[in-house]
Amino acid sequence: MSDTSPFSRVHLSSRTMGFLPPGPLRRRARELIDSEDPDVGRSLVIESASRLLTGGGPDLPDWVDSETRFLVVADVAEPALLRLPAVLGLHKPHLRLHVSRDPGVVKRLVLAQSRSEPWEGIVDAYVFRNSLVVVLGDMTIREFPKQRLPKVGRMTQESFEAFEIEEFGSFLHWATGDVHLGASQLLQAVDPMYLTDVEIRRYAREKVSLALADMRGERGMKQTEIGGLSERHVRRLEKEEVRLTVDAAEKFAAAFELDLSEFLAELSRRLTALGDMSQAAELPVPLAGAG
Repeated sequence: MSDTSPFSRVHLSSRTMGFLPPGPLRRRARELIDSEDPDVGRSLVIESASRLLTGGGPDLPDWVDSETRFLVVADVAEPALLRLPAVLGLHKPHLRLHVSRDPGVVKRLVLAQSRSEPWEGIVDAYVFRNSLVVVLGDMTIREFPKQRLPKVGRMTQESFEAFEIEEFGSFLHWATGDVHLGASQLLQAVDPMYLTDVEIRRYAREKVSLALADMRGERGMKQTEIGGLSERHVRRLEKEEVRLTVDAAEKFAAAFELDLSEFLAELSRRLTALGDMSQAAELPVPLAGAG
């Protein structure tokens, strides 16, 4: 599993494993099953509807909880699918459950987990009313209004609905106008805050604490002067005991009299500088008199 995987645990049954071609993809799927990251809150179940709806009820791992996402391949009649939310005991199933008759969703999801940023993979997509609904590689389900999408907003409804998902989930393709849109383009068009959150999670993996402390210290500010955050929370952020979130980043930005993009840009520069200093410190020191 990549270091950036959004899932703490993954359940993929032999039935859904059969939707993958033999070879590297099945090996990747087994790596996902065998891996575990307790620091990530969300888990994932990939299963067929027939397995979930028949017999004595779903045979699910004991780690399934209110954060678990479900990707279900529909291999039963439509009326039976209506039972899935109740059988799985889901609250807000539209956020946690995606059902598709295309077994290719399993392949695209597994492929997404091999990306440096799994959300960049497109697992599935469909049109609902006048919006495009996309399931991303981190199993978030996002809705994009047609009129806000570049090069797509002026299409007829018939042309809007006539798109294809690229085989590996890299982009959606509309033959009309030869339009290609990947996940980042879709999100930039309607929800730049999502990409901000992705950047913050990336920074969190790069040990952001020292950069935060430096930014605050250079401004002569105390930990108590970050409005909206308690001194304890700021202290924990600067000791890497908790991760930086969008909400906390916005409060730091406001305290520093920056907008969020300016704050992130400065944070990025400092992380780069700290990385350069760390590499320099690891270089061998030449011996005196060596020439």
